[in-house]
Amino acid sequence: MPNGSLGTLVLAVGLLATSASRAETLVFQEGALLPGGGPYTGTQDTEIEATYPTVAFGSKVSVRTDLAYFEAETQGLLRFDGIFGALPDRIPPGSTITSAVLTLEVFNSSNVPIGIISVYRMTTAWSESSTWDSLAGGVQVGSETVAVADDAHTTEQIASTSFDVLPSLQAWASGARNSGWVLLNDGTDGMEFWSSEYGTLAARPMLTVTFAPPETSPSVPALSRLGLAALLAGLALAGAAALRNATRGRTGSRRPAAPR
Repeated sequence: MPNGSLGTLVLAVGLLATSASRAETLVFQEGALLPGGGPYTGTQDTEIEATYPTVAFGSKVSVRTDLAYFEAETQGLLRFDGIFGALPDRIPPGSTITSAVLTLEVFNSSNVPIGIISVYRMTTAWSESSTWDSLAGGVQVGSETVAVADDAHTTEQIASTSFDVLPSLQAWASGARNSGWVLLNDGTDGMEFWSSEYGTLAARPMLTVTFAPPETSPSVPALSRLGLAALLAGLALAGAAALRNATRGRTGSRRPAAPR
């Protein structure tokens, strides 16, 4: 392979490595430390019950979703506030979200009968003081939420369970308001998970997001070691090839000396 082509190839590899190194992952969980050192404290969660339509349950250590809790529906609400912004330990607006996973610790599974738990992105504001009545008879899919669930599956085991919430994070990164999610159960056996008020930190709801920040001019501290090494090697090879080509051009243009 010609040296110039080799230099170009190595340069490309360096740029790719630099680009790949910019992918970042943040984990948001109430009380857990963020990479910058401070704890995350923005989780909001509650349940709203048709049986007790004026009672707020924001201080409970658990959240329930059930189609027939005391013969009436109960819906779960969950939101992670303050996850976007220009400050450290935040997702920069305009980032490309590549993965978003919501993890819940289920301690009461839905299996008799088996219920499907669906996670819908909310489009209506709510708080931990919200009630069934304050949300006008509970959350209605398509009016207080988007029409299609981010993810839906059964929770038949007492264990942690994860939902793919990439569509929601992509929407919020593009400027939509973060109003969290409603969790709905199509079965009459309720599912319960520990809330952000639960005493064991590791069992609280967790949101894991992988993203690429908006493109900016890379600085040397931002380059990975692999990317920087490959980039410098590519520049050196390309420069050496250009110098050799220029030298050959000057040599080839000389006229032979006249015989004496």
